[in-house]
Amino acid sequence: MANIVAGSQSGSCNIAIPDYTTLRQQNLDKINTYYNTLLSSYTQNYKDYSTQSASSNVNDRTYAKTTLQPKVQNYNTQIISVSQSMIDNVNQDTDLIMQQKNELLDKTRKIDTIMSNIQLLKDKDTEMTVLTGARNDSLTSSKTSADEMNFTTYFYIGINMLMVLCVIGIVIYLVYSNYSTTSKNNSNSRLNNNAHKNIMVNK
Repeated sequence: MANIVAGSQSGSCNIAIPDYTTLRQQNLDKINTYYNTLLSSYTQNYKDYSTQSASSNVNDRTYAKTTLQPKVQNYNTQIISVSQSMIDNVNQDTDLIMQQKNELLDKTRKIDTIMSNIQLLKDKDTEMTVLTGARNDSLTSSKTSADEMNFTTYFYIGINMLMVLCVIGIVIYLVYSNYSTTSKNNSNSRLNNNAHKNIMVNK
């Protein structure tokens, strides 16, 4: 009792629990031992029964019929029962193995599907990365082209404005020059008229 309490307090357990394979092998060994014992007893009793049944002694034949024959039949029944149990266990193990095989195949298919989806997502991610890079390059190129176009546009606008100012300046210059020439001609004409008048008066 003290040892049990001490073991409980220490929280340790020295009993090793066998795994499924070891436990199954132990059970098979027990079944085989029991079956071989039955078979040995059955074989020995059957030999005794055969010998006693063939004896010329009435007591031996009676013993064989009343005692050995029931034993032989009983051993035979047990052997058949154990054999049937062993067959059932084999069939059960086979069914279990097939079930585990089907479950393994199903899990393998699911894993393959998951791996395929993961690879598809990786490929999609790579494709999106490339597409994003191409779009960024295209956007950068478009921005550069737009900047160049804006510079060219502003440059031509500046040249056009300069040309317009030049044309306006030329027009103003021509108008002013024409006006100055006309004014000079009018002044000369008036001077000539006045001189002519003076000449006429003096005459």
